[in-house]
Amino acid sequence: MFAFLRLSSLLVVAVPGLLAAQHPPEKAPPKKVTQVEAHGAVAHAPGGKDGHAAPGVEASSSCASLSAMRSDGPVFPETAGPGYASFVDPSVRVEGRERVMIGCRSFVAPFAALDGSLGPIAIGDDSNIQDNVMISGKLVVIGDHVSIAHGATIVGPASIGARGGKAAFVGFNSIVDGAMIEPDAMVTHLAKVSPGIIVRSGRKVLPGKWIRTQAEADDPALGKVAVITDADRAFMAGVLHVNGSFAAGYTDLYHSAPGQVRGVGRDPGHSDFNHDADQPTFAGGAVSRPDSKLRIVGGVVMADSIDAVEAKAGRNVAIRADEGEHFHFGHIGRLQDRVTFHALEHTDITIGDRDAFGYHVVVHGGPDDGSDPHELTKIDDEVVVKDWAVVFRSKVGKGAVIGTRAYVDGSHLAPGTVVPDRAIMIKDKIVGYVEW
Repeated sequence: MFAFLRLSSLLVVAVPGLLAAQHPPEKAPPKKVTQVEAHGAVAHAPGGKDGHAAPGVEASSSCASLSAMRSDGPVFPETAGPGYASFVDPSVRVEGRERVMIGCRSFVAPFAALDGSLGPIAIGDDSNIQDNVMISGKLVVIGDHVSIAHGATIVGPASIGARGGKAAFVGFNSIVDGAMIEPDAMVTHLAKVSPGIIVRSGRKVLPGKWIRTQAEADDPALGKVAVITDADRAFMAGVLHVNGSFAAGYTDLYHSAPGQVRGVGRDPGHSDFNHDADQPTFAGGAVSRPDSKLRIVGGVVMADSIDAVEAKAGRNVAIRADEGEHFHFGHIGRLQDRVTFHALEHTDITIGDRDAFGYHVVVHGGPDDGSDPHELTKIDDEVVVKDWAVVFRSKVGKGAVIGTRAYVDGSHLAPGTVVPDRAIMIKDKIVGYVEW
């Protein structure tokens, strides 16, 4: 109870400052920009329907406040000048828009859900909310330099990072429920943090661990947290760099070719990690389909036609080859709802024939040992990946089965391998089980 009261009091102290002025003003806003008070935040008045500033409204060249998501975006603030805009993918579901606010240079990826109906959600500067993240609750504050990775769930009252703070990170399919994650802290993949807990600066919650007491969050000797390393900080910095590039790149793409930021379309390209703006291909032909229920972006090569993929896929499926690229898919078996495919820069993904991916699955590419920047994440034919499982920088042999809420990282699974439900497999060894 004491921890919960402390969390609530910290939010009460921290939130008004974050909402009232995300940063001290760099300079006074242009005179033609109308500003309104919204739940204690200064929010820019809406701009034009095309995402540019409305007629008679000058572009702001400062980042002194949060902007309420009063329109369906995708660029916020709608008056933002070059280098200040945040980008919210058009597929993002926003409820209670007047209570959902965002700062500058942040990126909200496909099929994220921001539900402000129960209370305010504030997203600071230079932060990212990745594919299929769900944020809701009485009050959620995402500070500056925060990454909420694919499939994570944040339930308020909660805070991640802080205004002007060091980087903070919440991993794939993890859950932060009524907790505080301080700057320079991490919640890694498929972990869970319970109400009232504070994950302090310099600590990371290990994969699959469920933090239910403050002692578990503070003491590495209890086996659920570890000390943040320089490699962790470098990883967080890399994630922030890439997603900051997405905020700028997708904003530019929207202004030049608005149809490409919806459905099936090309990636922005022109970044230091992904030079070319690629169009997805299906059954041998390039496809652009803004009205698709899927979000498929960049250098994705599908053996099936677009119609066949849509028939075999559920809702909120995101396949983005805009960081790592060269994703090759055979003939898909099934993609359930809220499946995400993505990859770290300079890494590839190959998916075989007749594979089945369950609800809320994340498949993410990346180097498994750091020695080969073009390491391939590969899932062979007839593989089953069950609900809520995560496959990260691994190779999976033909006919393997990965259990519900299992975590496979840096592993090479032989054909026919069965990974038990909730197993945590790192570098080919089961090192524990997801605790929730």
